[in-house]
Amino acid sequence: MRRILIWLAVLVPAAYFLLVFFAEGFPAHLGAGGLNVGITEFYVSRGIVIVIALAVGLGVINLFAHHLANIVRRRQDWPYSVILFISFLTVAVILLWQYRVEGERQALRDAATVALQRLEAVDEPVPAGAAVEILRPLAALLRYQDYQDEYHFEPRAFYVDYVRRPLEATVMALLGFYITYAAYRAFRLRSWEATCMMLSAAVVILGSDSFGGWLTGGRLTVWADFDNRVLNSGMQRGLALGIGVAVIAASLRIMLGLERGILESGQSEQ
Repeated sequence: MRRILIWLAVLVPAAYFLLVFFAEGFPAHLGAGGLNVGITEFYVSRGIVIVIALAVGLGVINLFAHHLANIVRRRQDWPYSVILFISFLTVAVILLWQYRVEGERQALRDAATVALQRLEAVDEPVPAGAAVEILRPLAALLRYQDYQDEYHFEPRAFYVDYVRRPLEATVMALLGFYITYAAYRAFRLRSWEATCMMLSAAVVILGSDSFGGWLTGGRLTVWADFDNRVLNSGMQRGLALGIGVAVIAASLRIMLGLERGILESGQSEQ
């Protein structure tokens, strides 16, 4: 019974979204009006968002529990768990700070908008007793103008420009070193396949560089462009077709209950 419930929990949502996908392409004379799933899809999508939010929250709780246990029990590499908590709290403080900055900016913008509307509604000539009513909107506009002219620290921009991007550049540089070493090991001329890969890589690298184009009088540049536009695009299309067929096959196996790993996961835990 438990396996059947797990299978239905997978089959029913998948069948529903397949129905929604194909219903959008039905012509009107084939009864597309009867397949009005727009409202249902709206509520189902909202439910999916709620489930995703709960899953993210559960993942954060499990992550914190795991790393907190590492710190308490002094497991191997437990200082990295401390770094995790410090990084999370730092980013949370930066986002809360940014939320407060944006709230103040929005409040001043709204006040300036209301003040501008009040000034536009004033009749000319201005009555003598309405001078105070005009000065108040002008003061709101001046406050918003002063806010725009002054320098304001943007926490999120600072974090992105001076923390995240340097870290990403560092990681990509380290990955580039390991990729180069892996390419060196793969490009050893041990077979015809490795030879073709080596020649293609040499043509693309030298043809994409100005020195290689100057060295061969522009011939390698033409061959590198041909390799990128024709040969590489054909390979990418073939790879996309293969991935698409594999995704369809895996999806059908899951929907038909042939993927035993999902259906028997609950029994294995018992």
